[in-house]
Amino acid sequence: MPPRSTASKAAFVLVTCLLCAACGKEERASGANDVIEAQEAKSGGPWLSATDNTDPALWLARREAGHDGVAGEVAVGRMRAALLAARPHFLETDRMLANRTAQTGKMLADDGRVEGYADLLEALSNVAAEAGQKQTYGVLCQHYFNLRHKDVTREEALRLLSERYRTQKQFR
Repeated sequence: MPPRSTASKAAFVLVTCLLCAACGKEERASGANDVIEAQEAKSGGPWLSATDNTDPALWLARREAGHDGVAGEVAVGRMRAALLAARPHFLETDRMLANRTAQTGKMLADDGRVEGYADLLEALSNVAAEAGQKQTYGVLCQHYFNLRHKDVTREEALRLLSERYRTQKQFR
């Protein structure tokens, strides 16, 4: 592997710091019908904190839209469905899934590879489902970003990751 440039090392450290800063202790809503308070005010920071009562689907839809205004019901509903479908496949809470999706979406966009947040969450949930056991979403997001950053197409990156995660079934 070629040596990393100083900029690459700095970017890695920044991403690692952001990952750690967005973490916190919390409890996940236990059922599909449990509701987290939807707040129309600004969430107060670039990430959903462990004490933030904002609905992660609403927050993620706002982040994707690029403003804190009222997000469309269709967009929020799609985010909520994507988060609900992701729950059985990942260790993280909805809040952390939303934070990582926004972070990965921004990194991809900054890299010239814009992807819809719900599409990203759904696609990576499908990859994790291949393993047949819960995965760490942040790790999968990083693997996906690394492939896309190396100019691997979306379809090929998802295929490669699905193939890799599918092998976990063989070792259980």
